[in-house]
Amino acid sequence: QFCDHLLLPFLITMAHGNFSDLIFLILVGVVVQWFAFPATLFQDLGPLKAQFSVKNADMDAIIKFGGGLLLMMGMTFSGVSWNPINGKMGGFGGFLVAGHTVYSTFKADSDVFVPRLFYIYAAVIFFGALHIFAFPSNPLPPKTPETKNNHGNVGDAVALCLIIAAAFCTFYPDHLFEDFGPFKAQFSTKSADLSAMIKFIGGLMLMLGLMISGVKWNPINGKMAGFGGFIAAGYTAYSTFQADSSAFVPRLFYVYAMVIFVGALHVFAFPSNPKLPKPDSKKA
Repeated sequence: QFCDHLLLPFLITMAHGNFSDLIFLILVGVVVQWFAFPATLFQDLGPLKAQFSVKNADMDAIIKFGGGLLLMMGMTFSGVSWNPINGKMGGFGGFLVAGHTVYSTFKADSDVFVPRLFYIYAAVIFFGALHIFAFPSNPLPPKTPETKNNHGNVGDAVALCLIIAAAFCTFYPDHLFEDFGPFKAQFSTKSADLSAMIKFIGGLMLMLGLMISGVKWNPINGKMAGFGGFIAAGYTAYSTFQADSSAFVPRLFYVYAMVIFVGALHVFAFPSNPKLPKPDSKKA
């Protein structure tokens, strides 16, 4: 009993300093690349061949959107104390993203391995997923009467929206090239590069949705993910507005930005669970 009370404060720790923080730092590096140096995606980098070949407004828009998703995902990796339960859904989503990215990149090069950045991104996502799925850094926190079931709340509604969007990107990417009711087509010209990015973005939305659904959010663990989501939503809306010559044209990226914003607001300011009790706190 004495040893348990002595060791528990050291076992139940925040994510900082462990493998999930390394994944966070790498993903932030990718975000910087996509936001500040997108031209590197279109050029050879040492042994890595260019990921894309043709620059246009559509590619610029989806790269900015993808950078926001990667930022929110990276901050979720770092801000959550991963335990044997809360990383299962996000980890499973990461395995799907990594596997599909590797497979589709390989097929796009006519079944020949050509070293490209997407293989590196897939490896980072895979190892991050493996960490939170199978090797989390924290034990399962004690369940209290205040602990709520995550499912059925705002987080699950946001997750469902992201999963549906991911399914459309994966299985029916043409929806982004078509007018839909009051919404104008998000993109104008189809290309192999844009198709690859749409599938990759769909995977990121799937993983992010499963992360949001699988974590029991409290006043502490959602702050970084929420802040990242605010940046992702705001930058997506701003860049879409700017791409239309500073005129509001209803497009699906505004819908995606709103879904991300609502999810970020939920985990940042209105989580469903109370703060976890300190392990060394004594009952009166």
